[in-house]
Amino acid sequence: MLGTRGRWRARVWVTLRQNKAALAFLLGWLAINAAVFAWGLGLPLTQAALTALRVHKADGVWGRFYASFTDVVVFGAIASFVVGNVTRRYRPEATCAALAAEMRGHLVVIGYSNLGRRLHQLVSSRGGQVVIVEEDRALVEALIQAEEPLVLGSAKDEATLKAAGVEEASVVVIATDDLETVGVACRLVRLQNPKCKLVVRCPDDDVGQVLAKAYAAKALSTSKIAAQMVRAHAVKAGSRKALVVGVNSVGRRVVEALENERVTCQLIGVTEDAGTLAKAGVAEVDLVVIADDDLGKNMVRVDRVRDANPNALVLCRVFHEEAAEILAKKPFSCVLLSSSRLAAEFLVGDGVLKDVGVVARRGKS
Repeated sequence: MLGTRGRWRARVWVTLRQNKAALAFLLGWLAINAAVFAWGLGLPLTQAALTALRVHKADGVWGRFYASFTDVVVFGAIASFVVGNVTRRYRPEATCAALAAEMRGHLVVIGYSNLGRRLHQLVSSRGGQVVIVEEDRALVEALIQAEEPLVLGSAKDEATLKAAGVEEASVVVIATDDLETVGVACRLVRLQNPKCKLVVRCPDDDVGQVLAKAYAAKALSTSKIAAQMVRAHAVKAGSRKALVVGVNSVGRRVVEALENERVTCQLIGVTEDAGTLAKAGVAEVDLVVIADDDLGKNMVRVDRVRDANPNALVLCRVFHEEAAEILAKKPFSCVLLSSSRLAAEFLVGDGVLKDVGVVARRGKS
């Protein structure tokens, strides 16, 4: 992770850039007057420079005028202008962009989705460098205030990817949910960096495979990885009848995987209504999969499931396992299902993140 020194360096650079006109005037004023003192008044060059900087005093009318004018007008006014600019115009996102521009051999994550957040946490915690590219400021406001390396903007804009240092990146993961952005970003990334490892998370597997083939990328399906975990649990438990709650990519993929194992499935929309769950046959199944990741609502849903069926195996989708630990304990007794964590672990195990300092640890990812 970036230390205080790196952030202060970025802040100084942003401040200099914001005040370049005032600073250029100051340097010009000092240089011109150093020349006046040296060649006009015959002072040695070193003494002329120190006089211009107000370290030494100069005799004569011009010397006295220069001293008072420079102290009050030039130094005073410009210092006031710069300080006012810093307090009035400083934007933390500018520091974020400046830090991003310094990165080399880093990970670029396009899209601060669940997978994007997971990868940022993982790589940062292992001491690696990661730059986030996100168009929606609200999603990354906490990162902006923390002055993390980040570029606000659309990944469909070539300049945005350049600002994120894609040309110097070792790994680029496209984690956005927007299919148009995925397609455009793949093309732009390969134009800027033909050699980096490119990972494409695409909600449509067929499109993902086409993009992977066209741009020498690795296609990643978080829903497929989650479904494989559900299938493994179902096979181990000997499940024969399942209720899947959540008509989304994960829910549909889970149904497909379970039916391939000859598990009878009922797929319904997300609900907390006990009557709807009862009508779907929640009391008769041996496996319940909740494919939505709203923690608060999932607590209610699991409570309704347990009221009707205390013995079923329940797998519940989550993002923050720490916050969801309550679901893993009695009376809920769920198996936690995090598609983003599983996808991140897959990338670690496959060696994709090795170049940014993240390797599989013995016994776990």
